[in-house]
Amino acid sequence: MKKRKIKLRFKFLILAVFLAYAGFTIFGQQAKIDELKSAQEGLTISVEQAQTELDRLEHKSQFMNTNEYVENTARERFGLAYEDELILQPNDDTDE
Repeated sequence: MKKRKIKLRFKFLILAVFLAYAGFTIFGQQAKIDELKSAQEGLTISVEQAQTELDRLEHKSQFMNTNEYVENTARERFGLAYEDELILQPNDDTDE
């Protein structure tokens, strides 16, 4: 009877140690999972921002290949105009 109690206590001790180990392992893994999920969310946001920037740059690149872009650039940077256009400039006289 005494041996049986010792064996039973030993089995409970082993079971308790195993459950404690399993509990700590699961708790540690859950913390790591939460950390990885937050990192994944941050990376997802970064990817979405990069995709938005890529779309914007692709649109700009396509626009730069149009005649409208060339005309706007020639007007703004070089002051060029078609032969039949009038160029109106603001009057800088503020002495009135």
